[in-house]
Amino acid sequence: MIPNDFLSESDPRRGVDLGGISPSEIVTKAKILTEVPHAAVVRAVSRVRETGILERLEQWRIEDGMDHSVGGRPIAIDDLSILTGLMILAGEEKPMLIKELRELFQFRITEESRALLGLPDAAVSFLGVLIEEKRWYNNVHNAFHRIVACMNPYPYDMRSAKNHVTIKRLVDNHDHALAAILKARLDEFTERFLLMTFNAQPRDIRRVSKILSVSFDQTYLQSPTVKAYSRKKLNARAANEAASNDQATLNPGPVDIATGYYVSSGGERGDSAPGATDQFDPLTANKRAKKDPEMRVGYAANFAVRVDGEKPGSERFPYLVVAATLSTPNEGVSEEAVSMLRSAAKTGLTPGFADADKDYFANAIFGRLHEPVVALGFQPLTDYRKDRQYLFDAPGGALYINDGIFCPGTPKALRTISYDYLNGIIDYETSRLRLIERKAFALHQKEKADAKGRVPMMCPALGASPTVVCPIREMLANATKKARPEIDPDDIPAELDRICQQHSVSFAEAEIKRTSQGLDYGSDEWEKFHTHARNGIESVNSQVKKGSTNDLESSWRRRARGITVAQIFATFALVQHNLKKIATFLKDQFTAEAQILVRKGDRKPRARDNDWKNAYTGSVPDRVIPIIGSNLEQPPQTS
Repeated sequence: MIPNDFLSESDPRRGVDLGGISPSEIVTKAKILTEVPHAAVVRAVSRVRETGILERLEQWRIEDGMDHSVGGRPIAIDDLSILTGLMILAGEEKPMLIKELRELFQFRITEESRALLGLPDAAVSFLGVLIEEKRWYNNVHNAFHRIVACMNPYPYDMRSAKNHVTIKRLVDNHDHALAAILKARLDEFTERFLLMTFNAQPRDIRRVSKILSVSFDQTYLQSPTVKAYSRKKLNARAANEAASNDQATLNPGPVDIATGYYVSSGGERGDSAPGATDQFDPLTANKRAKKDPEMRVGYAANFAVRVDGEKPGSERFPYLVVAATLSTPNEGVSEEAVSMLRSAAKTGLTPGFADADKDYFANAIFGRLHEPVVALGFQPLTDYRKDRQYLFDAPGGALYINDGIFCPGTPKALRTISYDYLNGIIDYETSRLRLIERKAFALHQKEKADAKGRVPMMCPALGASPTVVCPIREMLANATKKARPEIDPDDIPAELDRICQQHSVSFAEAEIKRTSQGLDYGSDEWEKFHTHARNGIESVNSQVKKGSTNDLESSWRRRARGITVAQIFATFALVQHNLKKIATFLKDQFTAEAQILVRKGDRKPRARDNDWKNAYTGSVPDRVIPIIGSNLEQPPQTS
């Protein structure tokens, strides 16, 4: 109930001069409050229940042994109320603050909504409202952090800054096994809400394509705390602090050990495995950079967006965020990507392309990213980095080059096409021609995979349709009049391996797909989809981050500390983004349909159509008049 400007008869402030300030303005600090319609609360409650997260929270508390009360007052505000309140704040595009939740529950919902959420009655008297304000705040704060406690990988006090001795103790004693469990819960929380928004689409739009292609990326999110610590210098700094005789002079350190230095531009990013002892440190890794890289303290936000893999650039469905996580910068980049794709696959659609920039497939270790992504059914797509040639040894003496497996006699100029183009050695047209030429040197698949998943691959100079001429195979090659590229004897390896001696070499399917892409790298199809996919993810990043109504990047809209809190608040911002995209998509459809109906429907004739006369034909709308001097007769009038 929004407080009014009238004091009760018994209120001691009645009759006291308040100047030009009303009692309600005193209560709200001159903030204008608007009442939330009950229908909006019902809708938010329904969406929270659809996620199934309420049951999961209860199950997690049972697993943690926190399902039984240990005494004290009963809970005044439950999980449903908190999550519904966050849904409403996100829908209003308000900051995600405990204060905003307190105002919502105390003043801005109807009595009917209060009964639906099971919230206690709020005071209506002036003094009662002032006294209850702190109680409401504490109850909301405690209820919110009961949810946080179920899925917080970093459960320690964040009310004050810590010195490096304390940071080292927290890092050394961090339970990585327990943290992995809690992190999985946190990601499931986000997953459930995003899947709820995906299923909020009409079925015909949701399934206009049975294929789910995604574009994913990592971007920066600001932390409410402005300090981070150097992973490599932590031990030395902690030792120096411990040896100091004057502890009072030590500078305070960071508050949150999950924050890190995110390299926005001009430097190198890392991808340390989760829990690795020797972690990547951008402060030391970027010392030799030509210019100081832009680094910011905060979190890494990982987003996966649905894009159209069948008709790139079309507008058949809204481009929604189908998966998201938060992580420490430079840590577990590959694992976060796999986690997102695993969540995205729960939409029920068939996995399609998985497109990413050069910090993913072009940078990661195969076993950490490429292989698990392929195992999920997705087909990777990526561009390549300018500082690498992507040339590796393959089984049997063959060569991995970019996204394929090739003959060891492949000409040297065709082995480094991407490297040469990205470094300006060759131009775009030359690179396209060389990519087409290189296809002739790819190994041929002889048969389908056997029961053990082994695929026989053979030299491109063999078989019924050889694509190259090789001096080694010249006697065995079929006589064909079709012109084929010839392998230069200088490109033949000094020591011949199995691929040059045997009729075929067996490859495991994982070996064949180790560097594969869903589309031929550099082809028109690859270029069109990759451009479409990158535009899709970058568009979403700009919409949900700084400058938008969500302003997800700025920490002032979510001042509570910790990566868990940040991910919870980010989840609701992304939920609102998805719902807004769906609503906008449907509005555009209905607007277009309405315009067609208006054009086709009965409309009043325009004034110019009623009065206009065609002097040449002697006609006006709906009737014909005789031309002067003619023998035309006036048609009979109809009643």
